[in-house]
Amino acid sequence: MRKSTLFLTILLCISCGSRPTVQKPENILAEDLYVDLFFELELLNIYQEEGASGKTIDSLHRVIFDLYNTDTLQFLESHKFYQSQITEQLIRVDSVITRIEKELVPINKLDSLRNHLE
Repeated sequence: MRKSTLFLTILLCISCGSRPTVQKPENILAEDLYVDLFFELELLNIYQEEGASGKTIDSLHRVIFDLYNTDTLQFLESHKFYQSQITEQLIRVDSVITRIEKELVPINKLDSLRNHLE
């Protein structure tokens, strides 16, 4: 399921190739900040897929945006711009996928151990 979400994200990036050039927003997030925030939001998406409640997801969503001192609108405007740069966005998405895989390996090992002990 996680891979399908990431695949859809990549597919979305590729499908944006026919769009006209998107102008750089005035309040664009710096690329490294954007990638970090994108990573956090993808982790939140995975957490939601694992069955977290809507209230928990909403609360974590607010915490993430507060942590990065931004809001949904600024992220979406930045995302739209970065997404219009297809080749670069694929590199950014790949880096997020790599980070997620590294983050999830220890968690999956703990879950496996927990299930084995039960």
